[in-house]
Amino acid sequence: MSSARDYASRLDPLLARGAGYARALLRDRHNAEDAVQQAALRGLERFDTFDRTRSFKAWWFAILHNCCIDLLRQKRRILTRSMDGIDLPDGSGTDQSAWERLDAALRRLAAPHQEILRLRYFGDMSYRELAEALQIPAGTVMSRLHLARKALAERFHEEDMT
Repeated sequence: MSSARDYASRLDPLLARGAGYARALLRDRHNAEDAVQQAALRGLERFDTFDRTRSFKAWWFAILHNCCIDLLRQKRRILTRSMDGIDLPDGSGTDQSAWERLDAALRRLAAPHQEILRLRYFGDMSYRELAEALQIPAGTVMSRLHLARKALAERFHEEDMT
C-alpha cells in the first residue's frame, strides 16, 4: 500500500470526530473545517515521521490541536489589531439551549480541563491516546479528567442557578 493510501485509510475514520473537536475548540464551523483540512495536509506531509508503534489517532489529533491553536492565535492577533484588544461576541445569541449552557460551562474551566474534556468527548480519545496527545503520564490523565468532570458539573450547575 502506498504511503498516501495508508495515510488516507488511517485518517478517514477520524475526520468526523476531528471536525467535532475542532468545532468545539474554535466555536466556528468554517474555521473548524479549515483546521481539519490544514491538519490533514500537515499530517500527510509528516506521515513519514509517524512512529507506527504509537497511536495514529493521538498523533493526528495533536496535529489538529496545533492547527486549531494556530488559527486562534491568528484570530486573536487580528482582533487585537482591529479592535484594540476588545473581544468580539461569538454571535451565539440569547437562546439558552443545553449546548450553549454546556459550552458556557466549558469555557469557564481552566484551559487544561477544557482541553482534556474536548479531546476525550469530542475527539473520542482513550486515556492512552490522551496521554500521548497531551504528553502527560496516564495517571495525570485520569486525575485531570476526574477534576475536569467535577469542575464542569459545578459550572454547569452554576449555569442552572443564574
